[in-house]
Amino acid sequence: MSSILSTTLSGLNSDSYCEISHYRDQHFQGSRYLQEKALRNSCTLYVGNLSFYTTEEQIHELFSKCGDVKRIVMGLDKVKKTPCGFCFVEKPARYYTRAEAEHAMRFINGTRLDDRIIRTDWDAGFKEGRQYGRGKTGGQVRDEYRIDYDVGRGGFGKIVQMQKTSQQTAIY
Repeated sequence: MSSILSTTLSGLNSDSYCEISHYRDQHFQGSRYLQEKALRNSCTLYVGNLSFYTTEEQIHELFSKCGDVKRIVMGLDKVKKTPCGFCFVEKPARYYTRAEAEHAMRFINGTRLDDRIIRTDWDAGFKEGRQYGRGKTGGQVRDEYRIDYDVGRGGFGKIVQMQKTSQQTAIY
């Protein structure tokens, strides 16, 4: 009973109605405490599971329904410089900004955009260089290991594509 009460009380003391996920950016410079503090004060959202064909204009139209949008930074394949399925959405730094970002988290997470269910999460704040995929082939790591065919994410995962290419080359 006391654990339920303490969980409820900690929820009441929280300044955010949107949960902070368990995922942590491995490249964050600082302690876990500082990262969580940055996430609680942030007005920047990470948006994932986007189609490679989703445009910045589509994202702006969707997120502007939950308030003003300061800027959108599209995630890019670091080799090809093409979209690779994620972006950062920043809300302008003014009063009630966090509330607008929370509305976006609450109402946009799980919606369909370009026939894909997108996910949003808090981000500690965009820094130059984070817009590039961190996978070995330039895109997102999760797209390298994907074994299913996904037209909105460029077909098969990168590793499967390379295996298919090497198999076809060996046949000829």
